[in-house]
Amino acid sequence: MSDARSWLLIRGTNLGRIGLSRDNNPEIYPVYYYSDGDRIVFRTAAGTKLVDLTSNDSVVFEVDAPTDDGTWSVIVHGRARILNDVSTQAAAVSSLPEWVPTEPYVFVEVTPRTIAGRWFHRRLRMARADEPDIGGLKSRSNDPPSKKLGS
Repeated sequence: MSDARSWLLIRGTNLGRIGLSRDNNPEIYPVYYYSDGDRIVFRTAAGTKLVDLTSNDSVVFEVDAPTDDGTWSVIVHGRARILNDVSTQAAAVSSLPEWVPTEPYVFVEVTPRTIAGRWFHRRLRMARADEPDIGGLKSRSNDPPSKKLGS
């Protein structure tokens, strides 16, 4: 899928996942985010996630959603940094769900290096009831067994 279509899908929702590294081990966190079309902004509080982001700013961000005929997924590899831009923070606040603040929020911006979007179309395997089981394909199907007509 094109970069433009990927950004359009990212802007169309606000719940994604940020992946980062802690002590050379992968971690992933769900985050509410805002996107203006060429970057992703999310808010967090002081804690492990923020410490991990400041020690290694290389991150991956993923968002996906089901559609009527499948699912789409967009993955962004980029750099994270604490955002001090007040106008972007205000735009993010107005588009994100309200939370009860327990600590001051820190806004983090993900600037992309690469973006890749993909469609996963649902395709139904069509088979006849009298089709021979070649290579165990019928037994590996995720579809429930079908009833014979008249039974």
